[in-house]
Amino acid sequence: MRRWCLRSRQRAGLAGAANALTACTLLYSTRGKVKVHVKTRDGMCQDIDAPVGITLMEALRDVAKLDVAGSCNGNVECGTCHVHLSEASFEKTPAPSEREVDLLAKALEVLETSRLSCQVVVSEKLDGLEVELPTY
Repeated sequence: MRRWCLRSRQRAGLAGAANALTACTLLYSTRGKVKVHVKTRDGMCQDIDAPVGITLMEALRDVAKLDVAGSCNGNVECGTCHVHLSEASFEKTPAPSEREVDLLAKALEVLETSRLSCQVVVSEKLDGLEVELPTY
């Protein structure tokens, strides 16, 4: 997933040949926090430090101040916190509930690795999580 997450200066074609394939770097996380790599709706990459114990939706919306509505506040009722995870990140998360799967069936741009971010609790196991916000 990191291959599409190039830094802005690389996207602008300003990087030298040696840096042409450089992707967002994995940084070490702060204690009690994990690193989350996010591809925003405009295609830019942003790394955030998400506190352990909150949901991914809260990390994206409240910590990183990204455009994730979460209209139902994590009650699995709206689908406005839908995100795409990389395959490796998807495999790190627990299986989605039947309720989550039913709601995702009604969402736009659903992939096999789609999740409702309100249902993914940030844990140390998820350090390096790769998330893409759908373009809608």
